[in-house]
Amino acid sequence: MEIAAIFTCYNRKQKTISCLQSLFDASDLYNADKDDNDKVSISVYMTDDACTDGTADAVREKFAERPITIVLGNGFCYWAGGMRLAWRDAINSGNRYAFYLLLNDDTELMDNVFSELFFCHQYALQHYGKPGIYSGIVCQPGHPEIVTYSGDVFTSNSKSKFRRLGPSDNPQMVDQTNANILMVSQEVVTAVGIFYDGYIHGMADYDFCMSVRRAGFPALITRSVCGACEYDHLSQKHVLEKLMNMTLAERKQYVYAPTHSDKDYLLFVRRNIPQKYMASWCLRKLRLYCPGVYYRICKYRGLEEYQ
Repeated sequence: MEIAAIFTCYNRKQKTISCLQSLFDASDLYNADKDDNDKVSISVYMTDDACTDGTADAVREKFAERPITIVLGNGFCYWAGGMRLAWRDAINSGNRYAFYLLLNDDTELMDNVFSELFFCHQYALQHYGKPGIYSGIVCQPGHPEIVTYSGDVFTSNSKSKFRRLGPSDNPQMVDQTNANILMVSQEVVTAVGIFYDGYIHGMADYDFCMSVRRAGFPALITRSVCGACEYDHLSQKHVLEKLMNMTLAERKQYVYAPTHSDKDYLLFVRRNIPQKYMASWCLRKLRLYCPGVYYRICKYRGLEEYQ
């Protein structure tokens, strides 16, 4: 079974190598007791977004015997753009892959990752009559009980509140999902495409999941934890405290930076929750110009639930 693994990287050489090693180790272990027809064959497509730490050369040297295609970025692809670049290269390669496996290069895959993802696939076929997308639950390194990335379900009609899901007896349907480990069937790519072009860095995975659901395909998370990645994002509370201690010029620089851009967030809302767009736009402007007022509004509504 042919699978294209999709990466993008920028100056995280050791993490990138560790992630790739865990990918190949997991696939080799999965194949160990499988017949030839059931084995997975992994081809890697990796965007090197103008790394200056020698990531591409290190990958070529370390994995010289593995099928790895390195696509050169311009240094301004960021996460969403880098993933699109590698993904398009895989699609245009002439190979017809059964699945595209999207990975974050700071995520280490566990030995059970392919068993869990393929269980999701069979579950989707049996319960929904069609393939879909399957997100691997990811935990804090060394703490499998602490889920850092997986999938969310909305808990309000306005889609303003959601709940992150953890392990269960069976795969669970989600409304939006992270792409730390995300296996996408070829049928979904044919019908839906890949990440929307408008995203610079974040929100592209959430948007993709919601597009997949609207197209009638299932989006499932695995039964069990099958990867590890540290959760390194600031909480809403900490972001607001940081903004309140900045000058207006510093806040503008922060909210316009691609890595935590208001643009990506507002694009996501406009495409997926349009009834919420005007309120979100106004509140983001309030966050920029009057963060203290915005903070009080968020505190009233519940910081951990407000976006």
